[in-house]
Amino acid sequence: MKSNIAPALAGVCLALPGFALAQSATDPVYGSGSSASTGQSTGSGLTMPYESSFWGHVGINFGKSEIDARCITGLECDRKDSIWRVYGGGRFNNIFGGEIGFTDFGDFTRGPSETEAQSLDFTLLAGIPFGANKNWAVFGKLGVAYTRAEVSGALPGISGDEDGWGPRYGIGLQAGLSRNWAIRADWDRTRVSLREGDADIDSVTVGAQYTFR
Repeated sequence: MKSNIAPALAGVCLALPGFALAQSATDPVYGSGSSASTGQSTGSGLTMPYESSFWGHVGINFGKSEIDARCITGLECDRKDSIWRVYGGGRFNNIFGGEIGFTDFGDFTRGPSETEAQSLDFTLLAGIPFGANKNWAVFGKLGVAYTRAEVSGALPGISGDEDGWGPRYGIGLQAGLSRNWAIRADWDRTRVSLREGDADIDSVTVGAQYTFR
């Protein structure tokens, strides 16, 4: 049974535009460390997540995932499936940013067992926007993910639910179509906790991102 966290987090991410609307009344280059609409400022040239002007973008990606977990020789093994991720975030300054996202990694077949996995992640981004609209970027990602994996089947010691924290990292490309819209492509690796031990899930996704400015 899939976790109920998916619809809850999707609602949170889709609600972020409400916070980001304040951005349009401030400096068009968000992440400057101040907000005319709130009067808040860190005084250090940084915009923090508790300031409404931090929240600058939302998006959704779809793609393929692959789990690096063992299979039983001679039995059916399908370590790949479809993946989707919804996220929202912003910039601390013109170089560093942050995101919160929810990912459904899909359903993997490993012999007589089925493995489902989801995660809630908190990720730091590092990259410099470029292009006429400052809506292009190549960036690196480093963060943590709280994962939940459910293995169903008849194998003792393997079947059951497992939750845990693990590292998450990757790279991405944001290709601006306009001042607000961009196509985004990501490669990520997430560590997932299983009863048999930790496993990595690699993913390649492409989607749409909207930036408020």
